[in-house]
Amino acid sequence: MVKRGLLWLIPACAIFVVIGIYPLLYSLWLSFHSFSLADPARGFRFTGFGNYGELLFREGVLRITFLRSLCLTGIFAISCLLLELLIGMGLALLFSAKTGATKVARVLVMIPMLLAPVVVGNIFKLIYAFPFGLLNFPFLAAKVTPPAWLTEWALVSLIITSVWEWTPFSFLVILAAMYAIPVEYYEASKVDGASSWHEFRFITLPLIKSAVLVICLIRSIDLIRTFDLVWVLTGGGPGIDTALVAFNAYYLGFKYFEIGAGSAYAYLILLVVNAVVIGFLPFLAKEIKA
Repeated sequence: MVKRGLLWLIPACAIFVVIGIYPLLYSLWLSFHSFSLADPARGFRFTGFGNYGELLFREGVLRITFLRSLCLTGIFAISCLLLELLIGMGLALLFSAKTGATKVARVLVMIPMLLAPVVVGNIFKLIYAFPFGLLNFPFLAAKVTPPAWLTEWALVSLIITSVWEWTPFSFLVILAAMYAIPVEYYEASKVDGASSWHEFRFITLPLIKSAVLVICLIRSIDLIRTFDLVWVLTGGGPGIDTALVAFNAYYLGFKYFEIGAGSAYAYLILLVVNAVVIGFLPFLAKEIKA
């Protein structure tokens, strides 16, 4: 019976190998080769870690753009994460009361997260558009020239859009963590005469720390991999001012057809993501033990 049961797993395992493992190993193999679809005459040559060395150490356009996009991704990810946590926590505190009105408000707050990133990008493209975009109306009403959202303020616009879409995730996780805190803690604090700030500082904040760490881990991975919003909203521009690492990896592989270098670029992003995950693991382990 056990052997017969294992036979039923073969189709699922085969799909996993074909869709998951094989592309991963094949792209890793490609990253050690020099190969360009735009220049077939160059041939298919094994270069070892040559592609990685060109991206990390060799002076040139690839190294400059990679390091610049890595810095831009860091600024984008940290800014989005901090804003999402602060706004999400504020909304969770605001709508934590279990009333009919707050239930409706919680549903409305969740709507942005349910939209596809492509839809969100196109909506905000209209919101930022000059002069009829929604964000331009306050400036025009005050007879002030609106910011050039998608040129001079392109990275800020990208951050605003991402925060609007994904703050509901932080809100939902933090709210769930707050509801898991025993009510007796707050009742005891009221008996001791604690203020709302002291309740938040010494009860709520310490007991939702593990939820905050989970949000940081999941959203950090997502933010490093951000591609769709950049593609729809700014196209990496102006110039390369919003060309995040995932966007650059796509461009290198599928626009310039540098398949080997593009694969190496993607694996460097994977290493960055793994470094972030490994960095968070000790803090999560500490919270689990606590």
